[in-house]
Amino acid sequence: MSRRIKWIGALSLGAVLIFAIAMVAASEKEVTAALTSDVPRVEEGRIVFSKTFAERIGLTSDVVGEAPLAPIVSAVGMVTFDPRYVARVGTRLRGLIRDVRHYEGEVVEKGTILAEIDSPELGEAQAQVTMLSAQAETARRDAARERSLVERNLSTIREAEEAATEEESYRSMLHAATQKVKALAGGNADARALGVHYLIAPLTGTIVERHVTKGELVDGDHVAFLIADLTHLWVELDVFERSLAAIRVGDQVTVRALARSGHPIQGRVAQVGAVIDPATRSAAVRIEVDNTEGHLRPGQAVDAKIQAAHADDVKSTLVPAAAVTFVDGNPTVFVLDGELAVRPTQVTLGDTNGDMKQVLSGVQVGDRVVVRGVFELKSELFR
Repeated sequence: MSRRIKWIGALSLGAVLIFAIAMVAASEKEVTAALTSDVPRVEEGRIVFSKTFAERIGLTSDVVGEAPLAPIVSAVGMVTFDPRYVARVGTRLRGLIRDVRHYEGEVVEKGTILAEIDSPELGEAQAQVTMLSAQAETARRDAARERSLVERNLSTIREAEEAATEEESYRSMLHAATQKVKALAGGNADARALGVHYLIAPLTGTIVERHVTKGELVDGDHVAFLIADLTHLWVELDVFERSLAAIRVGDQVTVRALARSGHPIQGRVAQVGAVIDPATRSAAVRIEVDNTEGHLRPGQAVDAKIQAAHADDVKSTLVPAAAVTFVDGNPTVFVLDGELAVRPTQVTLGDTNGDMKQVLSGVQVGDRVVVRGVFELKSELFR
């Protein structure tokens, strides 16, 4: 009797296990079927999907519109000096650097003495002026005396004329010697210090370069200092040929240094290049920027966005920028083809203003394109 009960119990447990396994298998089949039915599929160039899939990826669309487009032109470039606010200070004279008063990185005012040069050539010219000044004064007095004697009939007119001629001769030689000193020193010589020439800052700015050292012997064509007002800079951009027509002098520009993208600097287009580089199919566009806060440095790479104020009256076909993706390197949008299908469509792009892109071919006004869920649909093309 005991064995019989055990045998019946074993059969009952086996039946329960078999029933449980059957229920799990049925459930797995239902889940698999549900998942299979919710996977998009490609049919005749279209991606067909279920309503559940569309809800899961948050698929939304927008209508292809038509309107004039004022594009934002993006370009990269380099920060350079504004030549109107930069100066090279030359030595002008051969001599020995007597003293250097200011160095790289210092901000100096216009008229500041940067360095001193001992110049034998200048000293000789200054000594000649001193000597001729004395001789000219003596000749002036002699001529005055001769004129006085002639008036009292104590001398001849000829002697008076000779004295006047000598006075004029010394006066001319003194003028020539004085001009030579000015030419040598550029008006920066100290009459009290014979042979000392001062290098003077011609503008207010920062000493960017220094090429002299105390005790150094220099020639007259040596560039001693480079001074620049770094609050005024240029940005030289390379803009592609297709975007040049939309850019005008005066257009506003936002410049960001690649190393400090969080600091936008405002500028304006100062010049649009007239020559296109045949190799790069681009032209130079010059931007003037106010660098008062010092965020930019000459030689720095920057990214710029030109707000082209010029817009043609002709309307353009526009799609949201979010609708455009790239498939195999080609710009592509997903055009709705019915309620639960899209057709991947290659387009030809024109200008952009950041939010909208101009489409030259591929879609028509009134088409609906996907703006959200683009990534998920693109993934289906490579499944």
